[in-house]
Amino acid sequence: MLRYLARRTVHGLAVLFVVLVASFGLLKFIPGDAARQVAGQRAPEEQVELIREKLGLNDNVGVQMWRYMGRLAHGDLGTTANGSVEVSTMIRENAPVTIWLLVGSLLLTVVGSLALATAAVRKPGGLLDRLVLVSGTVGLAVPSFWLGIVLLVTVARTTGWFPIGGWGTTFGEQLRAIVLPCVTMALSLIPLITRSLRTSMLEVLGSDYIAAGRSVGLKGASLFRRFVLRNALVPSVALFASMAGAVLSGTVLVETTFALPGLGQSMVVGAVNRDLNVVQGLTVVFAIGVVVANIVGDLVVAALDPRIEAR
Repeated sequence: MLRYLARRTVHGLAVLFVVLVASFGLLKFIPGDAARQVAGQRAPEEQVELIREKLGLNDNVGVQMWRYMGRLAHGDLGTTANGSVEVSTMIRENAPVTIWLLVGSLLLTVVGSLALATAAVRKPGGLLDRLVLVSGTVGLAVPSFWLGIVLLVTVARTTGWFPIGGWGTTFGEQLRAIVLPCVTMALSLIPLITRSLRTSMLEVLGSDYIAAGRSVGLKGASLFRRFVLRNALVPSVALFASMAGAVLSGTVLVETTFALPGLGQSMVVGAVNRDLNVVQGLTVVFAIGVVVANIVGDLVVAALDPRIEAR
C-alpha cells in the first residue's frame, strides 16, 4: 500500500506541475491588461507603466513563471492586485465556507445515492427502479445554478427557513445558510453516482460468488454488507474521485448563486477584476484538491479491492 501511495503521489505531483504551467501560460495570454485594471481605466499611461513594472509584467512569460514558481515553493502566493491582502490570507479566510459546502454535499450525496440505489435494485424494472432512472436522467440534464435558483424561489422565499443568500455571523446562521447550497450540489451529483452504483449492484447480485454465498446460508444485511456493497462501491468510488474537478467547479456556480464568500466566489471576483495572483493562487488550491481527491479515491478503491495494489 505504501508503494502504491508513493506511485500515486508522484503521478499527482506531475499532474499538478503541468496544470500550474498551463494555467499560468493561459492567464498571461487572455485579453486585457492587469496593470490597467489595477490603476483604473482613466489612469494616465505613466501610472499604468509604473504598476506594470512593479508587478513584473514587462518580463517575458518564462521569467514571470520561474519567479512565481520560486515564490510558490516558499508558500508565497503573492498579494491581490491592489496589494491590500495576501492571497494566502484571503484563501485561509474563505476556505471554511467551501469546506462546509464540500463536506455537506458529499455526505448528502453518499447517503442519497446509497439509499436510492439500494431501493432500486430490490426490484429491478419495478416502479421505484424506473423512477430512479428517470429522475437520474433529469438530474443529469439540469444545471446546478438552475437548481439553486429553484430552491431559492420555492423553499427559501416561501418558507423563510433559509436565507436568500449570504453567510451569517453565528453558527446557527451559517448552518442555515449552507443547507440549500449543499442540497443543490448533492442533487447535481446524486443522479450519476446512483446510476453507477445501481448498475454495479445488479452486476454483483448476478455474479457466481453471490449465488455461492446464498447457497451456504448468507442472506439479508450480512450478504449485502460483506459482499454486495463492498464490490459494488469500487467503480462508484473511482467515478466520484474522477469527478473531483467537476465538484470543485460546481462550487464556483453554487457559491455565486447563493452569494457565499467561499473560494468559488473569490475565483469569480478575481477573474472579473483580472487579478492574476488571486486566480492563479486559487487554481493552485483547486488543482491540489483534485489531486488529493484522486489519490484518496485510489486508496479507498485499493482498500476495497486489494488486487488494484498490484497494478
